[in-house]
Amino acid sequence: MVIGEGWLPDFVANQRLLLAWPYRGDVWRSHAKPAQNALLRLLDQLPASAPVSLVVSSQVKGNLPDSLKRIHRIEVDYDDIWLRDIAPLWLNNGKEVKALSFNFDGWSGVQQAITADKQFAENLCGYFNLSHDKAQLVAEGGAFTHNGKGDWIVGLACIKRRNPDLSHNELKAILSKLLPGQRLYFFNNSLSADETGGHIDNMAIFVDSDTLLYVFTDDVTHPDYEACQQLQKLVSQLPKFINAIPLPLPRLQSAMPEERQDIELNELSLKRTIDLPLLCSYVNVLQTDKLLVIPEFGLETDDEAFQRIQNALPERKVLSFNAREFVLGGGGLHCISHNLPASLKLTAG
Repeated sequence: MVIGEGWLPDFVANQRLLLAWPYRGDVWRSHAKPAQNALLRLLDQLPASAPVSLVVSSQVKGNLPDSLKRIHRIEVDYDDIWLRDIAPLWLNNGKEVKALSFNFDGWSGVQQAITADKQFAENLCGYFNLSHDKAQLVAEGGAFTHNGKGDWIVGLACIKRRNPDLSHNELKAILSKLLPGQRLYFFNNSLSADETGGHIDNMAIFVDSDTLLYVFTDDVTHPDYEACQQLQKLVSQLPKFINAIPLPLPRLQSAMPEERQDIELNELSLKRTIDLPLLCSYVNVLQTDKLLVIPEFGLETDDEAFQRIQNALPERKVLSFNAREFVLGGGGLHCISHNLPASLKLTAG
């Protein structure tokens, strides 16, 4: 399979980055202002070789800063900025781009105010006049990573959690039918602080057709030691041409009291208190074909993770970005980003 046809990974050439403007006061502190500032810093850091489209909800389109006028906008409603989970998977069949999406339940009820998110994939496809297939399964894009050559790692644990009436074997059969001709490797575990219950993009991610980043710890006292051992076993079963790069997995982090102040209470949203642990994963990256932005957390392992990635990808521009504000909201750089296929025609915005 030639990369650029078939299922499209993030690193296919000439795609646009897709990001969204945060605004929810029940997820983001201080009326989402710190999260908005973090996104503005990220946009300023991205090079010209990484064109961006910004999704803007009708609720906020009149309240955007002037600095965003230079960014192409797409007006489609959404509830929160986790585009990885609510936008579709893209398929280029050689003639046209098609989309596959799933039902969305707010990560098994972590978030219940999801009316717009449930319709986002369909509405985004409507914006581009794209053919759209919707599977009956409940799942999110963060449960999948693939290399564009037919090798996929699937977070089975979270998909099973979303679809409790289906057995593991039934789920595997359904996914194999949805992704025909692909080699699916299923991982049935999760990291302890993962609000999604097992998204693979916190544990492993393909960054090109033959390079995989994955989390690992040899500290037997780490709460995720066993999950990492199981993940390493799965990684060893991948085709031999795949260069698997282990990255350190930090211990669970805690929010500072001031980081949990001024969050609106909403019975439909997860309460974000200082008791809620923070998951810091270096594989939760933002990427294009030329660029990789890896998270930093102000930890001693930041430099080690950066150097390992930079050494593995000498021809790729590698940047680091303080992702803590997004982690406070429950996700990371990969979670907030998606990619638009090059063939999609943009309208003025």
